[in-house]
Amino acid sequence: MVKKKRALIISMGVFVVIVLVLSLNVFIMQKFIKTYTYAELEYKGYTAQDVSEIKIKHSYLNRILSYNEWIISVEFEKEPDILFQFTYRDDKIIFEGVSSELMLDKDEILGYSERFKIGTLLLE
Repeated sequence: MVKKKRALIISMGVFVVIVLVLSLNVFIMQKFIKTYTYAELEYKGYTAQDVSEIKIKHSYLNRILSYNEWIISVEFEKEPDILFQFTYRDDKIIFEGVSSELMLDKDEILGYSERFKIGTLLLE
């Protein structure tokens, strides 16, 4: 009985340590990815003042299912209803596309996407 109780306590301790380490990893990586995203946006010609919000989502399940583990959404001050989607994969920030809560037609989405890529999104 004592051995079972001891094994259970050790197992729970190991589980708690694993959860804490994984949570710490996610927290540190979110900070790193946010900084890296700002650097990538500056490289494209956008400043930190142009960005109103960067949201970073993480999912271990996505990693297991071979989807993008890190999802990054960037919202610009001048385009508050448009979200620019990125992912962090293979040590790079990769542009995924444009989305919004408003229904945009295909040409509008492609227009936002192209303007972002060439750095002219905020010139209007």
